[in-house]
Amino acid sequence: MFQVYAPNEMTKSKAIAKITEDFQGAKKHWGEDFDKWVFVHNAADGLPPHVLKLLLDFEKKNAGIVLEPWGLEALRLVFRCLSMEDLESWFGPAPTKETKLGFEDLRIVLERISAQNAPLDQAVKDVPMGKIEANALSESTAKLIKVGMEKTPQVEEFFAEWHEPALGERVAESFREQYKSLRAKFTPNSIFSELQSWAGGSERRTSEHELAVQSFPIER
Repeated sequence: MFQVYAPNEMTKSKAIAKITEDFQGAKKHWGEDFDKWVFVHNAADGLPPHVLKLLLDFEKKNAGIVLEPWGLEALRLVFRCLSMEDLESWFGPAPTKETKLGFEDLRIVLERISAQNAPLDQAVKDVPMGKIEANALSESTAKLIKVGMEKTPQVEEFFAEWHEPALGERVAESFREQYKSLRAKFTPNSIFSELQSWAGGSERRTSEHELAVQSFPIER
């Protein structure tokens, strides 16, 4: 039996109430049908003490049921055992060179922008009002975005001068689609990191490259 609990924050009272309710409900309706209860969570740094204690208490009081917490690493082990057919049924076919949405477009822009230095006397734009709050980003992530905004004039200039007018919109659409696919699986700060990894790919090496990547989803 699996319980999936993945809030952005595991506040003590809400977490204890929800986990207890689900466990007791599972025992009431399916108690004779399972002897293992797996608690699946999204706590990137591990379960907080109050949740661990609750799970241990459940196990002590229910001798016939094995309790097991599963985090990201446990789920990865399961996914690594899946066949390609199973993976494609969940995520669709793996992208090929022909089907990667926007990757070639991103490569062109990244190579051009990352090679440019921001002028020393250039005024740095502010992050658009409300974007940090609306996306529940941390202060540290907000600072990274602010640094990335230093390259937005180069981004604007590149798209304005590029021979293909639709390039900027294609790049922006690539980010929008990738954001949609990440939104249901990651916390806001993790989404920011995943977008950087996705856009940079295996070529992520320099700080200039990172700054160029950070400019895209904010400015476009």
